[in-house]
Amino acid sequence: MESITVAPELRGTKGDIVAARIEVPILVVMIYGIVGFIRWGWSLDHYFYTYAPVLGGVAASVGLFTYFFLVSVDRKQRRKTLLVQLGLLPYLYSLYIIGFFGLYTIFEGVVGVFSFWSMIGGVFWVFLGFHLSYRFYRMTEIVRQHDEKTT
Repeated sequence: MESITVAPELRGTKGDIVAARIEVPILVVMIYGIVGFIRWGWSLDHYFYTYAPVLGGVAASVGLFTYFFLVSVDRKQRRKTLLVQLGLLPYLYSLYIIGFFGLYTIFEGVVGVFSFWSMIGGVFWVFLGFHLSYRFYRMTEIVRQHDEKTT
């Protein structure tokens, strides 16, 4: 099998900064979930505000750092399916942030109890989820473009 080289944008400190910028939105949502545990307790009644952000954040972080580790070292061609599967975790987590914390919060702020603060919070969550998905997309594009140049 042919070995694939590492993109120069993901080598060393540059790559660490790229990964850190992707991890920050995940950590923000995980902290929100931990605060939810403190406020609402361990009950499953508030699953989407407590367990899902924390456990989903752990899964997205594991997927992100495993993906980053695999693309920042020389790798074999056969690991492409593993990269695709690991790449889905941060994307799905960003969709959860946008859909539930963002759009659902905006919907509740308009239809439920009318609240500007709820709508502003929803816009914040949409921005945070978009930031996560866009940064991860940029990293995958760097890898894809580098792989196309080398083949």
